Amino acid sequence: MVITSRQNPLVKLFRVHGGGVFAVEGAKLISDALDAGFKPLGALFTAKAAEKYRKLSARMSFSVISEAVSGYISGTETPQGAFALFGKKNDAFEFADARRLILLDGVRDPGNAGAVIRSCEAFGFDGIIFSGDCADIYNGKVIRSSAGSAFRIPNTRGKLPEIIPRLKDAGFAVYAADSKKGAVPVRGAAFAEKAAVVIGSEGRGVSDGVLALSDERIRIPIKGAESLNAAVAAGIICYILKTGG
Repeated sequence: MVITSRQNPLVKLFRVHGGGVFAVEGAKLISDALDAGFKPLGALFTAKAAEKYRKLSARMSFSVISEAVSGYISGTETPQGAFALFGKKNDAFEFADARRLILLDGVRDPGNAGAVIRSCEAFGFDGIIFSGDCADIYNGKVIRSSAGSAFRIPNTRGKLPEIIPRLKDAGFAVYAADSKKGAVPVRGAAFAEKAAVVIGSEGRGVSDGVLALSDERIRIPIKGAESLNAAVAAGIICYILKTGG
């Protein structure tokens, strides 16, 4: 039986979900979520997608939907016809044994947040900490922009002014990315063995309260442009810490 109605309960759940549930679209990302240990709660495939991605569709129970319903629930311009709902994991992680962390302060744009997550994994960072007003790591655009890294990198969310003192107690030095005068060029910074770097939003930067708690302000020297966006800045800083400059 092919689901053709937008009012089908499972179709509606893909459109509006919350709590401990999140939606993933696309064969590669669904496979990444399964490989990372997320538990599928339901899946929808068009008949064409179920045939094309037979190895994937065999890994979970699914319902068949029409192409029209696929277009209705898709968040992309060219739907693959593969959708799955998963249960969220506990997002708390212990950072005492970590060496490199990124803290995101007020980065609300999901594309930027996802790209930062991708850089964190690519350059071997141990985890990422989100302030409460950042984009949700389970947001569909965050997941797509992270290219699946969101499923794999340890992460947590909370109030940075409360988390930073805990980081310091665990032996971390905290560095805030800041383009203002007085910040140390990132290649000239002497990063500690355990380093946590705070990245703020493009418009606001790192908040004053978090700046005040930081051990050092660092900047990326640029010419002409007023600033770099959060994802680009994070990628450069992650690379420099990975390679030692």
